[in-house]
Amino acid sequence: MFLATNTVVSSQSQAAVNHSIDDGFGDSVTGQKPVFFPMDGWDVWKNETCPPSICFLLPPTSSAFDKTYTQTTAHSGGFGPITITFDFTGIALYIFFILSNNNTGGIISGTSANFTLDGSLVGSFTHEPNPDTLEFQFNVLAFSTTDIENITHEMMIISSALGNDPSAESFLLIFDYALYT
Repeated sequence: MFLATNTVVSSQSQAAVNHSIDDGFGDSVTGQKPVFFPMDGWDVWKNETCPPSICFLLPPTSSAFDKTYTQTTAHSGGFGPITITFDFTGIALYIFFILSNNNTGGIISGTSANFTLDGSLVGSFTHEPNPDTLEFQFNVLAFSTTDIENITHEMMIISSALGNDPSAESFLLIFDYALYT
């Protein structure tokens, strides 16, 4: 007797899904929030509730992701490394900043940052104010990487003097959010 079997193999493709890491609300999956260093005791990092008497540059929250952002205006050498660190599990990462183009009255608005992934330097970003454009630019892709292994990764954003120039004494960094796939 001959027994015939039909086997149907079903192939399901998984669609890539983006998850967010907001500066204030954290990871949309795990709830884990980014770590801003130095911590609060140093009074370096400010969020969107910072009063205008302290934070001279206040991007409108209506254009920020989840209506939040975290910023620092700092002087190189004053605090040691100024960093943002977060973990994510995925195959791609996109980091978004808010940029300022205010270049008046000695207001610090240049941005410079390095990006390390799992302890290795993988990129950098520099922005010098452009007074011929909008005062603030939102959803600016400052860093991206794709085709990384689908494991848990550690991202560290290290802010530094504009252009890594030791003579550039000050910088601004406004972190809005990251997306990972």
